[in-house]
Amino acid sequence: MIAALVPLKALGGVKERMAAILDPQERQRLALAMLTDVLTALLGAASIAYLAVVSPDPAVLSHAERLGAHPIPEPPQAMGLNAALGHAASILSGRGATALLVMPADVPTLSPALVEEIVQSLPRPRGMAIVPAADGGTNALALTPPDAVPFRFGPRSFTAHRREAVARNVPTAVLRLEPLAYDVDEPQDLLRVLQTDGALHTKEVVISLGLMSRLGHEGG
Repeated sequence: MIAALVPLKALGGVKERMAAILDPQERQRLALAMLTDVLTALLGAASIAYLAVVSPDPAVLSHAERLGAHPIPEPPQAMGLNAALGHAASILSGRGATALLVMPADVPTLSPALVEEIVQSLPRPRGMAIVPAADGGTNALALTPPDAVPFRFGPRSFTAHRREAVARNVPTAVLRLEPLAYDVDEPQDLLRVLQTDGALHTKEVVISLGLMSRLGHEGG
C-alpha cells in the first residue's frame, strides 16, 4: 500500500514571512487553501491508497478529515518536523503502508499526474524518489519502505536526503519537476502560483484578498 503524508504546523505560526502583506488570519486562510490543493491532488491520484495529515493543530486535523484525509495528531514530545514525520510514518507502516510519499503543505501546484510520476519513478523494492526545490530543499520525498532513510527536512534537505540514501545504499531517483520546484514562502511566490496550472483554492484566496494589488501588480 502506498500512503501519502502531509505535515502542517500549528496555524498560529504559519507563513510568518508573509507578515508584510498578510495578517495572521489571512495567513491561516492561505495555509488551509494550499493544504486543500495538496490534498485534492493526492486524493485524485489512483496510486495513493491512504492519505494522512500530521499536525499539532486540531483545526488543521479537522480540516483534513473533512476533505477525506486521516488525521494524525503530532505528539507534544515531537521536536520539530522530522520527528513528527517519523512518528506519523511509523503509524502508517503499522497500518500497512509499504511505501510513503511525503508532500509539504505549501506546494499547491501539485497535480494527480505529478503524484503518479513521482510514485512510478520510485525504485523498488527499496528506494527513494526525491523532487528538489529551487532553494535546495525537498518538495516531495517518496520512500519504500517508509523508513528507508531518516527524514532530513530543513535547509539544504535535498543534499541531506541524498547523503542519507548513499550512506544506506538506497537507490535514488531524482525528479526535477518545474511545477514543484517552488513552495510558497515569500510574498512574491504568490505571483508564480497565479501563473501556473492548478492551485485553484490558493488562487481563489490570493484573488479574494486582493493580494495582487498589495504586491504592486494590478489586474491580477
